Amino acid sequence: MLDEEQGGRTEATVHHGSIWPFVVGFGAAIGYAGLVAGIGILLLGLTIFVVGLVGWLRVDLRTPSRPYYGALPALPGVARVSARKLGTWLFLATEIMFFTVIIGASWNVRMRTGNWAAPGEILNVPLTGINTFILIISSLTMVEALASIERGDVRKLRLFLLATLLLGVTFISIQASEYIKLFLFDGLTFSTAPNGVNPLYGATFYVQTGVHGSHVLGGILAMTYATRKAFGGHFTKENHEAVELIGLYWHFVDVVWIFLFTIVYLL
Repeated sequence: MLDEEQGGRTEATVHHGSIWPFVVGFGAAIGYAGLVAGIGILLLGLTIFVVGLVGWLRVDLRTPSRPYYGALPALPGVARVSARKLGTWLFLATEIMFFTVIIGASWNVRMRTGNWAAPGEILNVPLTGINTFILIISSLTMVEALASIERGDVRKLRLFLLATLLLGVTFISIQASEYIKLFLFDGLTFSTAPNGVNPLYGATFYVQTGVHGSHVLGGILAMTYATRKAFGGHFTKENHEAVELIGLYWHFVDVVWIFLFTIVYLL
């Protein structure tokens, strides 16, 4: 109990006494305002956001990944959830709503208009099926990474985190190559589509898969951070919360893609 309380105080000192989370939030707010105010404000917000994020990660890379439960003492028989885990679950709840809106709106456009492309008419279903398999395997390696550090096996943690990172990079690279082919050579853009297909087909395709791709990219950056921290020896059997939280996000991204692959490529 004493170690846990000391860990909580350490975490509070590093994170809750740091200016960097506020810089990140301020940058995000300015960036969102820039979506309405103009590109200059948007770039300013993104710059502040990136500076804050880099500063926060530099501090975090040098500290153990301890859960923080706040200042209240633990009560017997009452399960506690760390602040970061609660924040992660709340974030994922908003992401579920976000993707539901995007997928639902795209499906509504499809139902209200006609002449949609048949499966395989424009999109490369076999290649994307392989890419989907790659992403599913990356979820399995992420599970193994967490299981390894829970056993105290740091070597396998590093191995499986690195494998997950490489699989994620492979997925996003294949998707990027598909975009290049579709946009530059097959004539599928935001306003045009080949074979007389409804021009809105391209817009809904790029919005749905592009937003997901940006989330995969964010997951890759988080995985890079976790892998760097693992090779630095900052994860232990007792302190590895960041691995679990990044894993939650990665599994969410994988599940969303299974829905997107089915709806966009197979239906």
